[in-house]
Amino acid sequence: MTTEETDKCCAITKAALELIAEQGFHGTPISQIARQAGVGVGSIYRYFADKDELIHAIHARLEEKMHLALAAEITEDLTNRDLFIQLVKVLVRHLADNPLEFKFLEQYFNSPYGIEKMREKFLEDADACLCSEQKKPFFNLLSEGRGIAIKDLPVPMIHSLAFGPIIFLVRNLLSGFVEMNDDLLQKFAESCWDAIKI
Repeated sequence: MTTEETDKCCAITKAALELIAEQGFHGTPISQIARQAGVGVGSIYRYFADKDELIHAIHARLEEKMHLALAAEITEDLTNRDLFIQLVKVLVRHLADNPLEFKFLEQYFNSPYGIEKMREKFLEDADACLCSEQKKPFFNLLSEGRGIAIKDLPVPMIHSLAFGPIIFLVRNLLSGFVEMNDDLLQKFAESCWDAIKI
């Protein structure tokens, strides 16, 4: 892609992210995305076959960004407990600092798009989920640690125990119902660990 093409593609994905986060998938027509991005409708179809492909592309970009943020905080000498606590703290901060991305991801995983992704992760081929081994620290810890450091429950149940509280906390942070400081975040992450540890 040329620089101009890259800029157009970025403008399209940025506009789609902003609009979908606020209006939802069905409330955001391609024509509105094109207007906000400052491009013609035809330009969108040069980069994405359809709206579904655009949505999946945004999800992939956001998930990659999130995994890079997590991977940057991982050190190899951590215990399972300390690794989990560190990952929870990084994830909460990342999502709270990127509210539009959080809203988009929440919608994505509560839609047929996300249900299909979760099915891939949990029911079909767990090894194919997320990205490389290095970029899926939560999945590795929560699936490989079962019966050793973590309760021996099905992986989707472990994920519910681990991620459910994170999602609700970020919602409350973004709504202004709670204020976070380092001490409270540490206690929250430790409580999440207590929910899944043996």
